[in-house]
Amino acid sequence: MRTYCIFYRSFYECISELPETNQLEIYRAIFELSLNENRIELTGLNKTIFTLIEPQITANIQRFKNGSKPKEKRNGSEIEAKPKRVKSEIEANKNKNKNKNKNNNENINEKNKKNFQPPTIDEVKQWFIEQGSSAEQGIKAWNYYNDGNWIDAKGQPVKNWRQKMRGGRWLETQAQPQTQKYQNLSHERTYQNLAEFDNLFTTE
Repeated sequence: MRTYCIFYRSFYECISELPETNQLEIYRAIFELSLNENRIELTGLNKTIFTLIEPQITANIQRFKNGSKPKEKRNGSEIEAKPKRVKSEIEANKNKNKNKNKNNNENINEKNKKNFQPPTIDEVKQWFIEQGSSAEQGIKAWNYYNDGNWIDAKGQPVKNWRQKMRGGRWLETQAQPQTQKYQNLSHERTYQNLAEFDNLFTTE
């Protein structure tokens, strides 16, 4: 049973111009329908006025019934129902791009490894000798790169082993000792020439 109802100003303005007897009958019909859902049969002008008011009262009764229904209890709140995000979208995209770049780098490295043919130790020794260095230095360089799976100090795969060994610390030429030898020989010849020159002015 309802304990209140809504009475609009439009109802009052429609009824206020009628005689008091008619007003009372229409007011009674409004409150009976609004509070008790009882319809009073009206006639004449009173029926005409109430017919205009009745749809609004019926709509209010329906809203009241819909609002008075007990709400279904939820097992969990909306916050609990939603899956908890472990990572934000920014972090997820960042990790996704990071993994993508990592995979691309790995694919490039694998491709370079397939194209690169490591030299044999004899090839490296022979090349070092041709460059004026020694076979021992060639062995050291070959062991260094071979133990590292032919990856340089920057973590990049070796593409041209001759270029790596020529530009690094491996290629030691034997020119310096030989040059020193020629310099010493040149000094000896200079001393001999001076002695011969002195002999020209020596009198017996």
